[in-house]
Amino acid sequence: MESRNESDRQKRKLKRTFKFRLNKITKLQPSGNRLKGIDCPKPRSGHRIVVMGGNVYAFGGYTPVVEENTLSHVLFKELWRYNCASKTWKLLETTGKMHETLASHCAVVVDNHMIVFGGTGIPFGETSSNSTYICNLDTLEWTSLETTGSKPVEQYGQAMLIHDKKMYVVGGTTGFAYSIEVHCLDLETKEWKILERKDKSPYNWEPEPRYRLEIAIHENQIFVFGGGTAFESFDFKEVPVFDIENCSWSKVSTSSEFPEPRRCHGCVQMGTDVYICGGFDGSVAFKDIWKFDLNTFHWQKLSATLPTPIYFHSAAVSKAGQLFVFGGVDSIIANTRTNEMFSMWLKIPSLAEMCWQAVLHYMPHISRIDKKKLYQAGIPFQYINEIDFDSPNGTTIARCCNLLES
Repeated sequence: MESRNESDRQKRKLKRTFKFRLNKITKLQPSGNRLKGIDCPKPRSGHRIVVMGGNVYAFGGYTPVVEENTLSHVLFKELWRYNCASKTWKLLETTGKMHETLASHCAVVVDNHMIVFGGTGIPFGETSSNSTYICNLDTLEWTSLETTGSKPVEQYGQAMLIHDKKMYVVGGTTGFAYSIEVHCLDLETKEWKILERKDKSPYNWEPEPRYRLEIAIHENQIFVFGGGTAFESFDFKEVPVFDIENCSWSKVSTSSEFPEPRRCHGCVQMGTDVYICGGFDGSVAFKDIWKFDLNTFHWQKLSATLPTPIYFHSAAVSKAGQLFVFGGVDSIIANTRTNEMFSMWLKIPSLAEMCWQAVLHYMPHISRIDKKKLYQAGIPFQYINEIDFDSPNGTTIARCCNLLES
């Protein structure tokens, strides 16, 4: 009997042992919210997330039905922050005028600022936007960016990225017409330009107009991944490429197996690798995860998958290489949304980062510990500053302090 009990104890101990796992999907539990009895973001789609430091920020989104017995639709005019250390979602109080077209907009983070562009209100397409808003994620203040030049038309479902202090926007829809135009906003001069060839020959190839596409950049070339219209989705066998120096389109043929056509998928870029996950082809939703090499044009299907097929979700990646996937439509038939968030490491991080992940694993209530005690225990300030503490100085919890001192 004793040997069986000892065996059970060993199994429980092994289960609690921290193991770093590459390319393994993990569900992130909002245990801090449950412990404190505070709300989490409601299920949504069409939102965007960005990652800064130890936080994931979720902005906007849409749900078709608010409560039972109502037919109302809601756009979420709100900014949430998930702190990875405390495992807690927090609804942030911001100042200034917030971006108001809250579905299928674009968002990126640059130097502690979240830049938001485009999007639509309800009904979709009737109140679209071509405005640019910036939220300072330190002060939580919104400002509208005043720009000049040739703005894109008011659309939603565009794709956007930042490169060399310039913001590139590709594609989108008005709700009726679709685009594959490429626009560039110089973030220093605040001037918009449309990038197009001077040679207007009808023989110049360009890809089909589309929305809910995703893009990446490599050696001054923008790669376009998927997207579609209300009636079709585009494939990944050939990837459209836009050269930002000569403003010309071409396409590259990919090698090996490639993803099925889709739109409304998640996408992140990590160096010369691009990862896509989930999506929708008009009748089928996906849960697969693929990696594309921007040097070799080779697709690789990962063994990891999302727990359930989703689309209209959002994905972002940390500088350390941790992928986050949040929200989305999780049932085509029921038309339901989810508010679950998943994570996966795309590369092996630094030893310091791996040690920090181990600390968070063994100390799930680290946000309740006094900052001074954490520093005395040898935890660097850069990681202490990533913690969303329960109080300004933390609250010493005997159980956690025993772990620190052991």
